[in-house]
Amino acid sequence: MQITPNVRRITNRLSRPVLAFFRMPGSRGFGALIFTFLMIFVGAVVDLKLNYRDPGTGAGLDWVSSVYTVFMLLVFESPLPFPKAGLARLAFFLVPISGFLVLGQGIFRLGNTLLKRDLWEAAMASTYNDHIIICGLGRISQRVIERVRDLDHEVVVIESDPDNEYIEHFRNQKIPVIIGDAHKPEILAQANIQDAESIVPCTSDDMTNLSIALEARRMVPELKIVLRMADTRLAENVRTGFDIHTAFSIPDIAAPAFAAASTKAPLDHAIAFDVGQNRNLITITEFNLVPESSLVGCTVGQLEDEFEVAVLALSRKGEFQLHPRDEVMLLAGCSFVVSATIETLNKLAQLTPPTREYEHYLKGQWHIKT
Repeated sequence: MQITPNVRRITNRLSRPVLAFFRMPGSRGFGALIFTFLMIFVGAVVDLKLNYRDPGTGAGLDWVSSVYTVFMLLVFESPLPFPKAGLARLAFFLVPISGFLVLGQGIFRLGNTLLKRDLWEAAMASTYNDHIIICGLGRISQRVIERVRDLDHEVVVIESDPDNEYIEHFRNQKIPVIIGDAHKPEILAQANIQDAESIVPCTSDDMTNLSIALEARRMVPELKIVLRMADTRLAENVRTGFDIHTAFSIPDIAAPAFAAASTKAPLDHAIAFDVGQNRNLITITEFNLVPESSLVGCTVGQLEDEFEVAVLALSRKGEFQLHPRDEVMLLAGCSFVVSATIETLNKLAQLTPPTREYEHYLKGQWHIKT
């Protein structure tokens, strides 16, 4: 039976704290202590069953009574008189002592979990698989993390500044944030880079990002690396020289949106791409369909044919549709996302307001043709 994402998410949420608890520093010693305690517990049950005799009556114990007696000994209580047999006496001493040691270690480790937050975050991060590692917390990386989570992917964050204002924000969202330098192999190992899907060096320093990327490539050669760069020329050199094909220059990404937004076009997003020597621009906008618009009653296919647009998504009656079918009808109150030329977006904006201008429409500040 295939496990659904929701079931997997719930399972991870329940199991990860347990796994992380046993991955805190000193886990091997604690595991050995628990194993020894279990052996003492089982041995004590068998010992009492075989060797205990009541000093007054000479009666022995059955298996249930032996188990109950051992549990009582764990809390320094005994429902039975102290035995005369040496082996039975040994159980009366070993069980409470071993229980005390395990309890003490458990309380100590729980205290570490509560007081040493960084250790706990690293332990939690080590339980993640097929996750995306984001290096550096800032405004851009904040948006990246939000979009990655929108795509239903899990995130582990590495941040070098313990006073970063975003740390508590993401920790409160149950995202592990490791404090340390991401270009150090031991910090990347804490983020479980071996089992990660990709890593995104997203600090504000190009050379730091490149250093992180190269160290990640050295540790896991097949790992996908998405590199943030501010220097356009450096990003191109990284793509060609270091075989990191997903090195993105922030100015290159932002420039199309800034250029298009500087026009009067009702534009939400713009993406530039090159075909040969030609540079092209894809522009995308979301519209709200108001009752008096002439587009009400049109189908998706009619809208695409008449205006030469591509309808990418439609929200109608609370239902979101990606790439809606041609026969789906546009109803008043719905919203749709289209990709079109700037000229076409201007035409559509005369028939119904873009979503970002909807408040202006309600105030009578956005007029449409009826």
